[in-house]
Amino acid sequence: MHSSCKQLDLNPSAVLLLFVLVGSAGGYGDATSTSALSLSRSKRLAIFNGSGTNKIVVGLAFPIKQADTLQSVWGFINYQAQYVPSPVPIYWWSFWNTSTFVTTAREWRKQVQSRVFQDETRIWLYDVVETGLERFGDRNAGACLLKSICEISQRPFMHGSIFGEILNAVLVPSLDNVPEKYLVARNAGKAGANCWKTYSDCSKKMWNKLIRMAKIKI
Repeated sequence: MHSSCKQLDLNPSAVLLLFVLVGSAGGYGDATSTSALSLSRSKRLAIFNGSGTNKIVVGLAFPIKQADTLQSVWGFINYQAQYVPSPVPIYWWSFWNTSTFVTTAREWRKQVQSRVFQDETRIWLYDVVETGLERFGDRNAGACLLKSICEISQRPFMHGSIFGEILNAVLVPSLDNVPEKYLVARNAGKAGANCWKTYSDCSKKMWNKLIRMAKIKI
């Protein structure tokens, strides 16, 4: 026996309509089976934008002494603060999950670290470097150190040698817990300033000598 079948040519719209009809039929059956269940929902609150103004009023009243006992005079001092309520509910537990709090906490931590925890080791190292440069006969050794910080902050050494890693980590301060002049040199380098013009007190002769000693090119 030979069975013959006829292929239906359905367009996408017909197929979509078929799925909708099947889904509606299935949903109707579920609705009839769950009609006996009690339905409930939580109370909804509407927040209207610009619906009014909240005020906080604090007042102080005091009597004024008078010679006439039949009359009384009172003085009042009134303070009030008013603000427009936010259209979005603000909960205290949401404050800890916002990006604003994370940024604020990071700034607080940096301020505390810069004020309380001074990097004494890095400051001592800067003093040692300045003293060592002064022994080479350069009176403006501090300017050469600041220029080095500016240059390395602008163009740090590539991670290819241990020497470059040490210079990047030691010379460039990572926190704001060192004297201001070192922070200015770091920020100037990161901002793309001209380190040669900014710290022109550092002699080229001394700078070239440092480059030859380190066998690097900046």
